[in-house]
Amino acid sequence: MTKWSEFPLRQQGQPWAGLNTRGGKIDPGRGQLEDGSINGIINEADILEKRKGFIRGLDERFDGPVCGLFKYTDDCGVEYLVVADGAGVHVRTPFDIPTFLGSDSLPNDDFNGDLDTDRWGNTDDYQTFMGSLTLTLISLPIDSGIVPASRLMQWFKPAAITSYQVEIEYDLVAGGAGQVVAVAIKRTGSTYLIANVYLRPAGYTVNMQLVQAGVATTLDSIDLGGAELAEGFLRLGYNSETRIATVRVIPSGGDQVSLSAALSEAQNANLGQDSAIGIVRAAEDQAEILQVTGGPLGS
Repeated sequence: MTKWSEFPLRQQGQPWAGLNTRGGKIDPGRGQLEDGSINGIINEADILEKRKGFIRGLDERFDGPVCGLFKYTDDCGVEYLVVADGAGVHVRTPFDIPTFLGSDSLPNDDFNGDLDTDRWGNTDDYQTFMGSLTLTLISLPIDSGIVPASRLMQWFKPAAITSYQVEIEYDLVAGGAGQVVAVAIKRTGSTYLIANVYLRPAGYTVNMQLVQAGVATTLDSIDLGGAELAEGFLRLGYNSETRIATVRVIPSGGDQVSLSAALSEAQNANLGQDSAIGIVRAAEDQAEILQVTGGPLGS
């Protein structure tokens, strides 16, 4: 059975010790606020920007200047933070700070309401209708099974991270004359990675291409199941460290499929950071993109 013994952090009537910033523990009483300092004076204007770990992991405003931060771990492995401010001493449990927070540099739209022309470029051929993105009356020959650069609707900011993914939810017309929906990432002008879902009477496929200076090279392609429903999710991602592009399609009524391809250093160097989506269709088939989301890989 565990026996507990009290071990006071300070003796009664004695002032609080200072902070040893290197070890994160109470010092022997010399008032260290920095390595090597003696009898340090607290700067009330200090908002602890130099001590980023724990104070940024507390969603709380303390009373006056924070004059001490001390951490300890209990016998169950739970880490705590003791915060001393003008009102007293507080025991808190810090939370983990995510490595990446949401950013408006990646596409995120459910297309409710009017099309946001402040956030999307090249919108002349597009409109929103009942919570989805559709084309206007424009129809094109789509024998190539891709969305051309002239039909890509681009997000207003380049991605803030070099490795990221963009996913769309799409809804096509089963048995129609032909439709294509696409996601493009790492774009700079006429160079980008693109994934196209292509539905036509003769088949239902997805392809991944690298377009460089307007010239498209097919990296991989595969047939899809579920053509009778013709809806699902299309995701395109890129890892800039491994230089591997990946595509995932989850078609309703069919099996999930994945594609991947490695790029050379030269090909990687030519890529940009812009993201785009697009639709082309033949005849009056009304292909739709229901939503688009972007984020770091694996989110």
